[in-house]
Amino acid sequence: MRKYMIITLSILLVIIISLTLYSKFVYPPIPSIESVGLDDNKIIVKYNINRNNINNEVYCILMKDNNTPNENDSNWILAENNTCTYEIDNNKYTVYLKNKNNRIIKVEESSNLGKVINVSVNKNKIYLPLNGTYTPTLTFDTIGNVPKNVEWTSKDSNIASVDENGLITAHTKGSTTITASILDKTATIEVISTNLIINRPKKYNNKKKYLTCGLYSKEDNDLLDEILKDRVNEVGYKTRSGPVEAARFLALEFPYKIRYFSENGRLTYASKIDGEGRYYHQGLYLHSSRFKGLANSNQGPQSWGCNMYSKPSHGVRRNGFDCSGFISWVLLNGGFDVGDIGAGVTGAKDLTDIGKRTHFTAKLIKDGKVKVGDLLSSSGPGGGHIAIIVGEDDNNYYVAESLWYNPYIGVVIVAYSKKTIFNRYYWVMLMDSYYKEDGKLTKMWY
Repeated sequence: MRKYMIITLSILLVIIISLTLYSKFVYPPIPSIESVGLDDNKIIVKYNINRNNINNEVYCILMKDNNTPNENDSNWILAENNTCTYEIDNNKYTVYLKNKNNRIIKVEESSNLGKVINVSVNKNKIYLPLNGTYTPTLTFDTIGNVPKNVEWTSKDSNIASVDENGLITAHTKGSTTITASILDKTATIEVISTNLIINRPKKYNNKKKYLTCGLYSKEDNDLLDEILKDRVNEVGYKTRSGPVEAARFLALEFPYKIRYFSENGRLTYASKIDGEGRYYHQGLYLHSSRFKGLANSNQGPQSWGCNMYSKPSHGVRRNGFDCSGFISWVLLNGGFDVGDIGAGVTGAKDLTDIGKRTHFTAKLIKDGKVKVGDLLSSSGPGGGHIAIIVGEDDNNYYVAESLWYNPYIGVVIVAYSKKTIFNRYYWVMLMDSYYKEDGKLTKMWY
């Protein structure tokens, strides 16, 4: 009896030892996760396993979003050195492991990995009128699973505040910084809040007060020049949009109306007159610091809004623009230096010679060939008037021009019905061949 018990126990012991050895060295082990991390754009999963096991092969697979793998998926790859490594982009990914017995393990931590590479905004400096608003365009590059929550903050919300959606609102005069943050990356916007400009109205206001003399300091003039340049650059310097934006800025954002002033001479004349009804420079002419850039003067120098004798008008007027002076100025500030040319259809080169001069007809309008940015002329032999289209809707063209007669003397925007505008303007200069590109052209300014 004792002998049989010994034999039985010996057999059981052999079985136990055999099973243990099989489990340890033959049966496929289950890997345990050691670490999960993100290095540059690579997910790296390290695991532990019994290296002595003859069935210690482990396979890896990367799944996008919330997809789960099948044990027979062809994308399973054999891991090396107890490590799975995958390059990822800005989607959500999860790594799975599989042993030789097709036991699949989800590496939970891998689906939460992600980082922000960079954050940027479309503009790093903006200019807002008081109560003006602006929503920047935010761009960010990410790797892996990153919450897209953006935190917006203002350094001084009394000057300009920002809401959770990135809407910036100017409150008082000054400058501050708006910051957009995603995880550990930030982008900043300098906000200049100023009373030197006004919000563009949907309906233009031709009854604004006339500009008077000495309202602006050199610093004011410098800042207005910056704003004008910024506005033009945003839509496209040296594109069709550039001159349109310069005209819109002066007629809509500048808070005063520039007076019509009959020129006291031009650069083509022997006296080389500059700044008296015409202004051959980029920027605004609001301070005596701009005198040093002028050629010779006749009755001046006097900046816009200051009284000066106009020889053609035989009287004292506030300095400003004649019609061709205004159009030359908006073209120059939009990126097109036309030089010293007038408005009329004459033997010499003038503003009706740039672009394709075409008789303005109802058919031309119907065919859609007339665009915002085209020039208009009522010129006859020896002289006339020149203007630029700065807006269009179904019924009207909105024309910026410097007028010398009531009810709106000076730089204004006038609505002309599409049914009758060709009775006022005989010519349209189709400007596609001149501008080459449209830029960020819009039919209206709002």
